[in-house]
Amino acid sequence: MNPRKTPIQPCGARLRDYLRKSILILSASCAAALTARAATINGSTPYLNGCNLPWNDFGEDFGTSNYNGTYFNNAFAAMHAAGINCCRIWLHCDGRATPTFNSNGDVTGLSSTCVSNLQDMLNKANANGVYIYLSLWSFDLFNNNHANMVSNTTYTQDYINNALNPILTGIGTYPALKVIEVINEPEWGVSQTPNTTTQSVTLAQMQAFVKSIATAVHAKTHGVNVTLGSASIKWSTANGKDATVGDWWANLGLDHRDVHYYGWMIGNGYDYNPLQSGHTPSYYGWTVPGVVGEFAAKGDTPYSFVLQMMNGAYNNSFAGHMPWSYGGVDSEGSFSSFQSAAESFHTSPGVGPMTNYDFESGTSGWGFQSGSGSVSSSTTEWYSGSHSLKATFSSDTAGIVGVYSPSPNPAGKTIAEWVWVPSGTPLNGLQAYCEYGSGYTWVGGTWESASSLTTNAWNEVFVSAPSGQTIQAVGVSILFNSAYSGSFYIDAVTY
Repeated sequence: MNPRKTPIQPCGARLRDYLRKSILILSASCAAALTARAATINGSTPYLNGCNLPWNDFGEDFGTSNYNGTYFNNAFAAMHAAGINCCRIWLHCDGRATPTFNSNGDVTGLSSTCVSNLQDMLNKANANGVYIYLSLWSFDLFNNNHANMVSNTTYTQDYINNALNPILTGIGTYPALKVIEVINEPEWGVSQTPNTTTQSVTLAQMQAFVKSIATAVHAKTHGVNVTLGSASIKWSTANGKDATVGDWWANLGLDHRDVHYYGWMIGNGYDYNPLQSGHTPSYYGWTVPGVVGEFAAKGDTPYSFVLQMMNGAYNNSFAGHMPWSYGGVDSEGSFSSFQSAAESFHTSPGVGPMTNYDFESGTSGWGFQSGSGSVSSSTTEWYSGSHSLKATFSSDTAGIVGVYSPSPNPAGKTIAEWVWVPSGTPLNGLQAYCEYGSGYTWVGGTWESASSLTTNAWNEVFVSAPSGQTIQAVGVSILFNSAYSGSFYIDAVTY
């Protein structure tokens, strides 16, 4: 979960039994499209084209009267239709409904319906060919006065004895259950982070808690992986690169690694991006597989399309990816944001939109197609990498900046372009465009008036290139209210 977003309601090492044959064995229909490759959980299973359905009712989905089996069944059916084969679901969340606590904050048990609700959910998932990645806790527990369960080893054992073991006894053999995640983004509750929660624990206490839960799950199940949903690569690698802090979760009995990615994780001097080309599990020094367990369903910096993010994980030999979130629980997108991408990925994993012009080594043939001015590769502003195309206008009221004979031909694709809009210009508006056919027929994207654009910032514009055509040119058309001399910047042209 992106730490900049607020959860709904007041919440905010070696691979163990690496060749467990039953871990995440997908249906034959999924296997036909998503063939086994290096990025696997256990060396024989296809890639996880997953998603996050963290909750329908935060913290009250199981073990309360709010359990809604119809909701889960419909969601799993929709996932299956989109080629999604794995779903991450949260159980306790912040502990508001399960498990039960006494006045001292010690776990005493479960409600009478918690296990049966989980069993029903797992049966519905299995019937729809969707496997479950069950996250026990979230850092939100530290906002609900349950830090003692983590910091006090007696309380941890009471949770295991009185809640976790009964849950595992009840669901451990259900075929849809394939992963137990100990806790979501624990770093936000660790005092060394610094923590963002009302309570916190030390790193050593959190590590002991994770190891105890992993040991308990392994003792009660067979063929179920244990992992932890790390908030960021920042705390999940010891390779010393990219301004990372260290690997806090090594040697705790985790069967695979799970890290999250949001756009805030890249910046000047740091780069916690598992989707970037070359940032493979081995790059991070892991000896076990990895999953990108969260990223924005609507896409995120520096990616124009969520399919790019899916393919980034796949092409980096991760074992799976999971957009956040199915139900649109915050501003990061919903099922409609990634449904078509999941379908495309299921059919052709690893193939999708590419950044075809990044101007890292020059202008790539771009220039003024109308109006007067000049272009150059510049490091003054950039959206991705370290360069962009600088388009300098020479006292003109309009200009079209683009490239003829774009390669590859973007016919039938959506073209995304990022434009840096400086402040203090007489800008009227701008739009992405393309031209096609022998007559150079013009197609314009949505016209963005000056009032709809953010100045001194990157703005994304789109245009859909007609299918079955030779696209003759692509670029950006810019109109001013009076003559302008100065520079705009273009970067990350993707399709």
